[in-house]
Amino acid sequence: MIKNVIKRLFPKLDSVKEEKILKIFGPAVLQPNLWHINKKSVSRGFAIGAFCAFIPIPGVQMILAAFLSITFAANLPLSVILTWISNPFTYAPIIYFALKIGKIFIETGANYEIVEDDVGVISNLIHIWEPLVIGSLLLAIIGSLSSYIFIRLYWRYYVIKIWSKRKK
Repeated sequence: MIKNVIKRLFPKLDSVKEEKILKIFGPAVLQPNLWHINKKSVSRGFAIGAFCAFIPIPGVQMILAAFLSITFAANLPLSVILTWISNPFTYAPIIYFALKIGKIFIETGANYEIVEDDVGVISNLIHIWEPLVIGSLLLAIIGSLSSYIFIRLYWRYYVIKIWSKRKK
């Protein structure tokens, strides 16, 4: 099962105690449920990771995902890893779709077509921040809800499959 592969890839709790970057969260990061793989923590971890991946604040996404994972008792490594959905290759399309979705709700006079002039994009940021924020939040909510539901349904399907094999 994928669960066993993931368990081997995750760090052990003893090695987590040694990490300097995680010490900013204090002893809360050592909660066992943050590192176990079960239905609740994995589905919450996927939802938090997908939500943070669509928030347009690069560099803060992983810290936000770790904080939310500790707050909502989600799987910490999964939520932090899933923030990598937005990476240098996918960031431009995510921003573009967030702007398109945000423009449906907020009409601005700014032209935000993709051009070769980087200064034009930065100067237009003043005019496009509202649709960007609205679109990013909508993408984040849709992404987190759909990933949460998908993981719950997949987990249920897998458990039913295992039970049917045991019956035979």
